[in-house]
Amino acid sequence: MRAPGTAEKALIVGLVAAAIAVPRPPASRAGAVEDASEPAAAKHARSTPPPYPHAKVRRYDLGEGPRSYWIFEPAEPRPERAPVVVFLHGWFAVNPAFYGAWIDHLVRSGRTVVFPRYQNDVGTLPKDFLPNASAAIRDALDVLATGTGHVRPDFKDVAFIGHSAGGNLSAQLAALSSDAHSGVPEPRLVFALMPGEVLPAREPTLDRIPASTLLVVAVGEDDLLVGDIRGRQIFNEATSVPRSRKRYLLFRSDRHGYPPLLAEHAAPTGANDRLDTGEGLFRSFQMNLGSVNALDRAGFWRIADAALATASANQTFDDAIRDTDRFTHLGYWSDGRKVTPPLISDNPSSLPRVSLPNGIRLIPWSASARIDEASRETRVR
Repeated sequence: MRAPGTAEKALIVGLVAAAIAVPRPPASRAGAVEDASEPAAAKHARSTPPPYPHAKVRRYDLGEGPRSYWIFEPAEPRPERAPVVVFLHGWFAVNPAFYGAWIDHLVRSGRTVVFPRYQNDVGTLPKDFLPNASAAIRDALDVLATGTGHVRPDFKDVAFIGHSAGGNLSAQLAALSSDAHSGVPEPRLVFALMPGEVLPAREPTLDRIPASTLLVVAVGEDDLLVGDIRGRQIFNEATSVPRSRKRYLLFRSDRHGYPPLLAEHAAPTGANDRLDTGEGLFRSFQMNLGSVNALDRAGFWRIADAALATASANQTFDDAIRDTDRFTHLGYWSDGRKVTPPLISDNPSSLPRVSLPNGIRLIPWSASARIDEASRETRVR
């Protein structure tokens, strides 16, 4: 079977985009979700979120092609040094505006965000994602460390957050970091959201993820695009990471009120027009899809913040999650009903499977690619 040409790949991309477009149910009787940062006793009262410590975000567009990247730094006030989050986008989500609300939250909270564009267009093959991303990270960290006027990076406090293909990359980059010659810093935290592998790769093996890393793998129960098989593989194959330092999350949908909270593939995106670069094959579609709701603020963002704080404090998850609500409480609907929380475990086999565990598999990038698991073999045809 021959590899698809450019026109075929464009068609495949269109099918994938259509698959992501999950219809939004109509509103039910319950109103919008209360701010999940509020205590339960104040669940019916609106409150103003505390101000961020930094009022502005400074941004820089550097590099060329699929090894280019954005740097977002906290400003007003500008810190001398800051921890770094490498934020890895999903397939064809090269415009940082698609994740801009989350990026803005991270940066104004005091972290520098590096956003590698590891993909140029349909001509950038999946086998190039990892070398492109690692090259961009090396260059970005060098700019931060030596460039004039930049917030210096704290190399001891680096985290990788990735979504979809970027979630898969976050784990691969962590494995690559175990090689001192790679130039990729060892992350304190890997947060892999709805990870998907466009083309299965045998290297680097995920047992090379450093034992000191905290690992969070999150999947969505209504994620028809990638399912949960790659998420479970990442968790199980990261054998060097002890169970005390890793957690597996299953986000669940809640259609009780409006807007409905849907744990589907595009859920972690959150558009921010201020970061719009005009890029992206499906820019308008992706910007419209990226609404921000309680699943973002109380779910992905807050859980990532808690994991980042745990990593910065050199704690394990066993230490940090004695109260499970710290990682799973998503707040209340306006009628007082608790939002359906994600399930969390250090053993994925104890949690329900996602329907279509390997996703819809529309992407025949290679006729020969295959991966082997202990209990099954999956082919990309």
